[in-house]
Amino acid sequence: MWVEQAYRDARSTLRGVKALQWSFLIFAGIAAGRGYTLSARAFPDSAPSPFAQVSVSVYTKLNPSRVLLKAKIEPNASQNDRLDITVKGPGGGRDPWLLVITCPRPVPGRVDMQLMGVPQAQSIKVLASVYNVGSRSIPLGCVTAPQRRSDPATPVVLAGQDINLSLPVLQESPLGQSVAAATPLYVVRGTSGGQTIEKLVQVFQAPGASCPGPGVSPSPSASASPVTATSALAVSGAPAGTSSAACYSSLAAGTLATKYNIPTTVTTSETLENVSLSGDRIDSMFPPGQITSDNKIIWQGVSGLSPSLSATSLAGAENANRDGFFAGLFYGLAAGLFVPFLQGLSESHDNVLKDRAAEQALAAERSPPVTPHPW
Repeated sequence: MWVEQAYRDARSTLRGVKALQWSFLIFAGIAAGRGYTLSARAFPDSAPSPFAQVSVSVYTKLNPSRVLLKAKIEPNASQNDRLDITVKGPGGGRDPWLLVITCPRPVPGRVDMQLMGVPQAQSIKVLASVYNVGSRSIPLGCVTAPQRRSDPATPVVLAGQDINLSLPVLQESPLGQSVAAATPLYVVRGTSGGQTIEKLVQVFQAPGASCPGPGVSPSPSASASPVTATSALAVSGAPAGTSSAACYSSLAAGTLATKYNIPTTVTTSETLENVSLSGDRIDSMFPPGQITSDNKIIWQGVSGLSPSLSATSLAGAENANRDGFFAGLFYGLAAGLFVPFLQGLSESHDNVLKDRAAEQALAAERSPPVTPHPW
């Protein structure tokens, strides 16, 4: 019963609001909408950098080896992103090498990369390829999905907008661990599956230890030998054929493992292309990079190069301040227009209550008095 009465009171209250007060509500909604639009322009949500979860690492078979790893990144044309890799083995000769790339999205051809020798084993998906050439230029091709001509990719860096980029990490373990130069990485393949990589296994080991094949003394050539499932890997100095937690010895039947190492000498370089900082204020650049006259920024380093750039557009900051100021004005106007509507709503509700009380009093007067029953 009380629900029906409340519903009737609400309808009567809304009908009692005057047209002028309804117009206040309409204009308040328009002002609030305009204020929201301006505030969204003044304080846009910053999307994460599409390169933030990308890492590239090179491992070599022979040591001492030297690696030059260069990355070229175009934020608004990811199809042009490339890796230029040069590898020189002992004496400047050819040295087979392994390229490992992590991507922020699923792509065909990814395999498991496992981390062993730690209390909690870890595993991620990576792209892995083996090369036996001195140098190679490879498309990065894992930042954004392929786009159709009718559906172009959304630009990462917009003219007049702030820049907030984290570029791919060069020459660091994809598992996020700081590894020593002696930490081996094993490429596991099937004995009958051609050159298809089944998985990667990275093994932490004790300082000064190595994982040669059984019965073979530690040497650069020995470390390059594949290890089959019929044999076990041993720590240097341990009897041949014994397994150790510090070495990978859990090969499944029908598989073989090839050992790769972290290069002895690594030089990395990363170039951000087609990004103009004209009219921008650089808030942060780590590590410091070289800004060229043809809209390029070049960073150079060794292992673990992870450049980042944050810049504020001066014109964009001015526009944001203006939009924020007017957004505040529209929000204040909306609040000011909403108050008269609330007052009219309150007056209408009071009138409904008064009318109901008057009707109840009138009904009580018209009802006959109750005669007490004689006893």
